[in-house]
Amino acid sequence: MGALDKQRWLSLSPLLDELLDLDPPARDARLARLQADDADTANQLRQLLAHADGLEEQGFMNEPVVAQWHEALASAPGDEPEAPPDLTGQAVGPYVLERPLGQGGMGTVWLARRADGRFEGRVAVKFLTSGLLGSGDAGRFAREGEILARLSHPHIARLLDAGVHRGDQPYLVLEYVDGRPIDVYCRLRKLDVESRVRLFLDVLAAVAHAHARLILHRDLKPSNILVTEQGDVKLLDFGIAKLLADAAEASEGAAATELTQRAGSAFTPQFAAPEQVQQADVTTATDVYALGVLLYLLLGGSHPTADDTQTQLDRLKAVVELVPKRLSDVAARQDDEVIARQARQLSGDLDTIVAKALKKSPAERYANAQALADDLQRWLAHEPIRARRDSRLYVLNRFVRRHRLAVAAGSVAVLALVGLTTVSALQARRAEAAEQQAQVRRHQAEDLLSYMLGEFADKLRPIGRLELLDSVGSKSLSFLAEDPQAGPVERLQRAKALTVIGEVRVSKRELDSAIEPLKAANALLQADPPRPGMLADWRKAQGQAAFWLGHVAYTQRRFDAATEVWGRYREVSEKWLTADPKSLDAQAELAYADNNLGILSLDQGRLADAEERFEHSAAEMTRVLLRRPEDADLQSARVETLSWLGSTLTQRGRLVQAEHVFRQALDQARSLLVRPSAGQAWQESLGNSARTLADVLVRAKRSSEAEPFAEQAVRTFRSLTELDPNNRSWAFGLIRAESTRLLANPAPSSRAVGELVNRLALLEGDRPPSPRLHPLRAELAGLNARALLLIGDRHAARASVDAPLALIKADWAKTPGDLKVAVSMAELLALQATELTDDASERWQRCSALQTTLQAAPLGPLLRVHAGLTSVAAKAHACLHQEAEARALQDWLASQARLPPTSPPPPEPGVS
Repeated sequence: MGALDKQRWLSLSPLLDELLDLDPPARDARLARLQADDADTANQLRQLLAHADGLEEQGFMNEPVVAQWHEALASAPGDEPEAPPDLTGQAVGPYVLERPLGQGGMGTVWLARRADGRFEGRVAVKFLTSGLLGSGDAGRFAREGEILARLSHPHIARLLDAGVHRGDQPYLVLEYVDGRPIDVYCRLRKLDVESRVRLFLDVLAAVAHAHARLILHRDLKPSNILVTEQGDVKLLDFGIAKLLADAAEASEGAAATELTQRAGSAFTPQFAAPEQVQQADVTTATDVYALGVLLYLLLGGSHPTADDTQTQLDRLKAVVELVPKRLSDVAARQDDEVIARQARQLSGDLDTIVAKALKKSPAERYANAQALADDLQRWLAHEPIRARRDSRLYVLNRFVRRHRLAVAAGSVAVLALVGLTTVSALQARRAEAAEQQAQVRRHQAEDLLSYMLGEFADKLRPIGRLELLDSVGSKSLSFLAEDPQAGPVERLQRAKALTVIGEVRVSKRELDSAIEPLKAANALLQADPPRPGMLADWRKAQGQAAFWLGHVAYTQRRFDAATEVWGRYREVSEKWLTADPKSLDAQAELAYADNNLGILSLDQGRLADAEERFEHSAAEMTRVLLRRPEDADLQSARVETLSWLGSTLTQRGRLVQAEHVFRQALDQARSLLVRPSAGQAWQESLGNSARTLADVLVRAKRSSEAEPFAEQAVRTFRSLTELDPNNRSWAFGLIRAESTRLLANPAPSSRAVGELVNRLALLEGDRPPSPRLHPLRAELAGLNARALLLIGDRHAARASVDAPLALIKADWAKTPGDLKVAVSMAELLALQATELTDDASERWQRCSALQTTLQAAPLGPLLRVHAGLTSVAAKAHACLHQEAEARALQDWLASQARLPPTSPPPPEPGVS
């Protein structure tokens, strides 16, 4: 088989992956269908499959990396690596090799120059060890090189090219960096502790940029982090990092990509995390461990575990078992005068930060590079770090360090009041003695509230683990809701805690039990703010309590209750803004409230009102962002609002406007990921934006344009589910994205659709099927029916619609005002009547019943307003019109058969 050009490979690769997943009979059937459509494509795929079978017979990928690695460790201590061949002057693509730069476990690196005259400059060519994991496919290797080349950050050496030299030697072409390893640079420049931390923050910014794109480095070490003479940091070898998206595919049985195969489990043992040594799953926390080792080296002058070990095996055991000595203690004993002199600066917060990064369990470390960077920034700013509990003494100490002059001036006044304070303290002590029991209870409650509302809740909320607070909240519920004599500050504090309890229960999907604490929180905050100084805190707490109570009602499809509570949310936000027109927080809350009310209007078919509210919400958010451009949370919320606006326009049939809005949302979601603090929630926004844009392009009959956006959505949600397989929201998002990708395919596979249907059922488990998923359920049922019709299985196609249709009809009978349920039901009824019914009489009955349903309340007023329902009504009308014509024709034919013959009748007897 001849070499394939890149474009041809990109078109064949998805088909090849699909065929490799099928068993032999299904593969042959799929190839037969492809043969009928495109014989050349089918023939090339057969050759690629034969090539793959040949590799399998040769034992390709049979030996795991760990076996090779242990074999290497078992070699004699005196064994020296074989000297690399002299390649000076050889051409590698358009590059000419000049001299070797170094050699490591992954291969050799050469300095090279471009020889084709396109530009002048030097590059680094890295030859990956040929036998690291066996030979693989050059096309796939080059394809992943293109993906990884998109990683662009000022502190990351760019991957410029990737290929295979002379048929079997894979190589990477990287930006050449003329610099020193970061530890050498710090030592030669005699940088102090603060300067080393600031330099290290540049490293973290680069790693955080990659983590936001779900790319791991997995081999961070000083030799891979160079600093130029100008002080610019450059990270090397991100070109062989593992893409998490590819790991998700591998876990589902897809073939591993070539760079992933080449990188394998290769790492530098001295900088490996315990999970790498133990061959467990790697995550962003794996890179955090290596960063912790590096920071320990930079600030402490020695390795946290390897300095007291002799053999490679001892070093690996130490990574897993040995707890590092405290950083400040190690630094004090170093020969480096700068480190030893400043060891006291490391005591306390820096000790804590480094120790957290070096935890043996990934779950106990910082979740990613950005979280580590955030704590180092707080240390530089003398603010409380997140890696330790905020005791009052600790927070006071940080405050004093930030405000030395103000504290010094205030101390004079404090000393003048000492006498009065002493008298007050004696009186307070007598009162406390009389009410000791009550005070103990109150202090316990205050500690509980501080704990719930402080660091722990803030850490759990972004990762969706608030349910861990449930036991604490349940025990405090009765106390929080009692005591009508509580003052305004205590009422506010209690209401906040009750709201957290409600949020916890919502996160656990215990909606009924969430109502009690949320109602209690709303009751505590029913009045206006008791005094001007509490305006912002009071109104914000009112809004949060109302939002979560409305969220419960909305999720339970109790639209009237949700409208009432979310209306109150908007009302208190509007009062807040009226009282303080310059408050950006009040303006943002009003935008959020309008967005929620827009969602309610959309779900109930009030499309004009929904469009108006979403437009107002987006405009308010834009105005706030003009004055607060760094508010990434608000930017993410604006992406969501634009998506809702696009959905509304889609349902109104204005697809061109909807496409424009969805593209806006996608562009903004992409811009969010450039931020160092970009996290998983923003990645989810990107996936949803790409999916909704693909969906509107499919509706506009532009499926070929939709495919890349659908593919982007699938990749995004696969990566997210790889990070947290238990996150149901991401799992549902992946199913939606894969369903949209199938919609863009003119010939969807019944097997693929059936797999999505099964995964949806598994996700819902024993819970009652959610009405919010009915649109997805209907979409999958329609896809499955059409896929089965394509292979001629009409009976199975009819059966595939029956169960979901019955389920949706039952929910529509309970909540006829739910537009999502109504449209899902109407679309399946139309499919059943017009495409899946063979008998003419039955088809007439089904189409008549569908038309009656559409014309009656509450759907009748939405005809010619909602594009989906209008389309269904048109199908019903066309169905009845066709059946009427067919019946008229049959009646006419029957009437013709009953007419007398055209020749004159014979004469009656007796008549001449």
